[in-house]
Amino acid sequence: GYSLYGTKNGLRKTLIILFIVCGLGLIGWVGYGYSTSGEEVARFELAGEAGNTGLVTLDPSMNPMRAILSVSYDIELLAGSASAFDYSIILTGPGGAALFKAEGQQRDKREDNTPEYASKTSEQVIKTFDISAPGQYLLDWQISPEDAQIKTQTIFLRRNVQPLRVPVLIAGAVSVGLGFLLLVWRRKRPTFS
Repeated sequence: GYSLYGTKNGLRKTLIILFIVCGLGLIGWVGYGYSTSGEEVARFELAGEAGNTGLVTLDPSMNPMRAILSVSYDIELLAGSASAFDYSIILTGPGGAALFKAEGQQRDKREDNTPEYASKTSEQVIKTFDISAPGQYLLDWQISPEDAQIKTQTIFLRRNVQPLRVPVLIAGAVSVGLGFLLLVWRRKRPTFS
């Protein structure tokens, strides 16, 4: 028969799912907008483990700018986490002055149901920066594979990019957090028959 408790229970479940899905959607939307805002001014396909991109003309009208590294690779994921690759990228301006240096590492963790061998693409924002003087700029790069076999590696430069939408990101994180909190609370609550 019809039970008010069952209806409330279904409503709670729907609310929890709604919080989590909306939160993840907001976080995804902010992340996508952050990496794709603005207009691409340069794309460098990289070969080997180190080198430079050649000269590119940049000027202050392009501010703010963003550098993005995209790497496609195959990796064997054993128990625990694997280090896919390390990177180091330096943007040098007129007169040889370094505008920025970015270093990092891509790590991958094997989830329960994922296969041991995986093909992945890592796309990460290296740096958001401003050009202070017009001129010729050069990217020096080094990408060292660890446990990964790198297939393609590309650096993109984008102009007139949008800043990270922090309030929306916070709202998304709060929504996901609230959803999981309600889920935990719901499971721990004693049920009466």
